[in-house]
Amino acid sequence: MTDTATGMHIPAIKLRRLSAGELAGAEASEVEAHAASCAACRARWKEITDEQRRFEQEISFDRFAAGVERAARAPRALPSVRAAVVRRWATPMLAMAAAVALTVTFAPRATNRTKGGAGMTVQIAPAEGPQRRIASPTAIEPLAPGERIRVGYQSGGHDFVTVVSVDDQGQVTALYPEAGKSLGVPRLKGGASDTTIYFPDSVEFTGKGAERLIVVLGDKPIDVAAVKEAAARAFRRARGDVAHLPPLDVPGEQFQRTFLKP
Repeated sequence: MTDTATGMHIPAIKLRRLSAGELAGAEASEVEAHAASCAACRARWKEITDEQRRFEQEISFDRFAAGVERAARAPRALPSVRAAVVRRWATPMLAMAAAVALTVTFAPRATNRTKGGAGMTVQIAPAEGPQRRIASPTAIEPLAPGERIRVGYQSGGHDFVTVVSVDDQGQVTALYPEAGKSLGVPRLKGGASDTTIYFPDSVEFTGKGAERLIVVLGDKPIDVAAVKEAAARAFRRARGDVAHLPPLDVPGEQFQRTFLKP
């Protein structure tokens, strides 16, 4: 990002992070100051905010009944996970950011080929009531009973997407798609690659313990079975600590979120 005198503008990803409350301090002040003096960036910032507001008004989470339910599993204590949750809620700024129902993106844990604007968004809906929040990109997100998640992504120009999860017992589940090869990324009007695309259902993780959600974006389709095998290998390398799962050894940009089930 540079000032308007250079003719450069704020990247859309940074504007999304600002809207979500993910930027703070000097970095947030710098972006806000630029947007205040640059009509193009100010308009894009408003467009990003309005886009999320329209989505929330037009598409109720109630339309997306839980599409995947997990059988209850025996809990296993993860001290590092529990400690991270305490730290997450002890930090007011992170708690505030998690409550804002706007798009959040974060840097990939692993990259095979980098394309601008790729990212991941996870909305969380309560069992009752309209209040929603966005899963933290930096901390373990505790889930309340009955809460569902809805996965979104920004393609960043990639053509294919695969989503899997792995729990703290080592069970890997393919979510999107459930089998076969990666899903093709929908072609959006104007070819925008930083627009959030949501899968048309939601997921409820039942049982206890931690669960890691992984989105893989790539330029070629991947066998879902290969992604599941890579997740199982990563679980073994992490010695069962899904909060510190290493990148999967598959091609593409990877984005992850970690949840603590009730």
